[in-house]
Amino acid sequence: MLNGEKNPFTSWRWKQWLILFGVSTGIGLLFVFQNYVGMVQEKGPSYTWSELLIGLLSYWYVWAILFPCIVWLGRRFPLGAGPSAGALRWHIPAFVFVPVLHIAIYSLFLHAVDGAERPFLATSIALMKSGLFFRYLTYAFLLATSYSIDYYRHYRERELRASRLEATLVETRLQSLRNQIHPHFLFNTLNAISSLMHRDVDAADEAIARLAELLRVTLEADGTQEVTLRQELDMLGQYVEIEKLRLGDRLTVDVRVPPGEAAAMVPSMVLQPLVENAIRYGVATRSTPGTVTVSARRDGDEMEIRVTDDGPGLPEGYTEGIGLGNTRARLAQLYGARHSVSVAGETPGGCCVTLRIPFRTDTYEPSTDGTSEPPEDPDAHR
Repeated sequence: MLNGEKNPFTSWRWKQWLILFGVSTGIGLLFVFQNYVGMVQEKGPSYTWSELLIGLLSYWYVWAILFPCIVWLGRRFPLGAGPSAGALRWHIPAFVFVPVLHIAIYSLFLHAVDGAERPFLATSIALMKSGLFFRYLTYAFLLATSYSIDYYRHYRERELRASRLEATLVETRLQSLRNQIHPHFLFNTLNAISSLMHRDVDAADEAIARLAELLRVTLEADGTQEVTLRQELDMLGQYVEIEKLRLGDRLTVDVRVPPGEAAAMVPSMVLQPLVENAIRYGVATRSTPGTVTVSARRDGDEMEIRVTDDGPGLPEGYTEGIGLGNTRARLAQLYGARHSVSVAGETPGGCCVTLRIPFRTDTYEPSTDGTSEPPEDPDAHR
């Protein structure tokens, strides 16, 4: 027990009281059945069913009335929480007094039901002689039960708090990773518009308008870690239009997503850094037209997403940069071990990034086993 526990008389609601008296009724009926079987086997003095029910049910109902007092005492003066001498000063008298109080209340009830045959004083003395020891055992059992219930509840509350803290930490990490994408994306897009300003002012003006719209959409989705693939492709389309204003006919983006897969949930802004890399290193570096292909397909209970370009392929000494690094870290946080990210060169040229994530159409549940961290180099490449 811990100090500061609530008083059961004020904190318990009807459900707790109903459970308490339900358990008392069950124990009382069990004793009724046990005593009846014993009488049948011994063929000794017998009681009627009504006498057994009244006597044994009332016996446990009196304990049900006293149980909140036992709970309160255990919570108010907990054993094992620091020096227990002060608590024992209360528990030892209660251990002696509560069973005697039970006898007094029980005898009073029996006297009220059958006063002629159950005089209060004589019944109390008889019960003191025959049933006091069992009541001591019952009191100790109820006190231990009270401690056990509260310790279990504290254990569950600690687990729940730990789980909530873990979920909060994961959510914070996800938001941090997501926020790192925005300045990286914004910096590159503004550079593209800057270069466009010297060649085509009208195109640069249109690019700024599209960038404003794209930022509005992403800000509206701020805090949302997953969106449908259809929504993700709509945001990607805004970015691609800006790049087309810069690259013109040199850039073609081919989207191959079946209608059934468009409703799948994917991390928000997961495609933009991959397509940006494909354009930057696969299309913009060449003078001839290039194509970036975005495809998705369901494979059992997984979704496979590919971003492929037909550029020069992976350079020698290739190292992973902020785009893929953030993607890996976000997927690890969202899906734990149920994801994969692979980068491979294509034949005769080009590069393909493949993502595999769980296929589902509901919202995400952050994983608690992801330990990936984003790369620290903001100037890293793919």
